[in-house]
Amino acid sequence: MFAKIKHLAIISDNYALLSRFYQALFGMKASKSPRPESAVAIGDGYIGMNIIPQKLGRQAGLEHFGLEVEDVDKVAARLREKYPSVQLIKRPTNRPFAGISTHDPDGYVFDLSQQQMANRSEVYVEGEWQQERSISHFVLRSLNPAASAKFYREVYELQ
Repeated sequence: MFAKIKHLAIISDNYALLSRFYQALFGMKASKSPRPESAVAIGDGYIGMNIIPQKLGRQAGLEHFGLEVEDVDKVAARLREKYPSVQLIKRPTNRPFAGISTHDPDGYVFDLSQQQMANRSEVYVEGEWQQERSISHFVLRSLNPAASAKFYREVYELQ
């Protein structure tokens, strides 16, 4: 599998309680390095979830997602060839979890990483463990769903 969903970040006005909900209902586990003043990181052994406190002016809900790919250079080449307006931006070191931020043609921002890439931490590198998956799908809103599906299929080989 060339690409897989590696994390979801959601904004909640009650982020600590929501984290406990996911842990109790789905058996997700908290990060070994908690930082509850800024967010709560949990995971199901496959996908990490960062639950961010809602601040003034920010809408609650899905904030972004992260993909892990086998080869970031191959993604960059595909983007240059087929989607030259889509940019890859190296994330600052104070923003862990993924090494790169990017976007799709609709402007939806997401994270991109690969194994052994710098600037990954917490549930995203603590290793996978075996348990029933809690998250297998999520939905993006798009003004042009056919073009979005084509983008994710051509660049990331998602189905």
